[in-house]
Amino acid sequence: MTIESTARPRLDVKMSPRDLINIGIFAALYLVTVGVLNALEFIGPLATLVSIVVSIIAGGVPFMLFLTRVKHAGMVTVFTVIVNAFMLLIGSPAVAIVLGVVLALIAEALLWLGRYRSRKLGVAAYAVFSMWFAGLFLPMFYAREDYLSGEYMQSMGQEYRDALDAFLSPVVLAAFDLSTFFFGLIGGALGLRLLDKHFRKAGIA
Repeated sequence: MTIESTARPRLDVKMSPRDLINIGIFAALYLVTVGVLNALEFIGPLATLVSIVVSIIAGGVPFMLFLTRVKHAGMVTVFTVIVNAFMLLIGSPAVAIVLGVVLALIAEALLWLGRYRSRKLGVAAYAVFSMWFAGLFLPMFYAREDYLSGEYMQSMGQEYRDALDAFLSPVVLAAFDLSTFFFGLIGGALGLRLLDKHFRKAGIA
């Protein structure tokens, strides 16, 4: 999202070296932001959900800064693949990356509709993108036992798994999944506010 640019957005997905560098830099910033906050998950299941909510809100800052470099289709999708591929490597279920790509394509459509200049659609795009967090627990709807007995859950210990199984009922899971969009709106709005208040003055955005 080039908020101040008047250039017509490209419809092709050809990436320049600068595009790829920007995607890599901001994907790394986003992962560091999310990763640091998610470290709180070891406290317990409730802390896991709280840390995800805080991650979604804080992640809006690097993502909205990234959108100031996005000038055409494909960049958000590549960004999403990098983020979800990393999460897959550290134990996230494979379905999360599939969900992430679908959401990224919706976010791409929103950005294109706003010609990569709409601030409101930029925030909405981040909210849609943020729903990839729902993929982390998606298997608990259809393969709960397999999910809880997986390698990553085994590493969290029996007490954590039992507490997670008891806490994340289907109703709680559904409410959490839907809430990721709401908290994404907050994170996107926070990112825009910081862009206006600090990053533009510093010449970063």
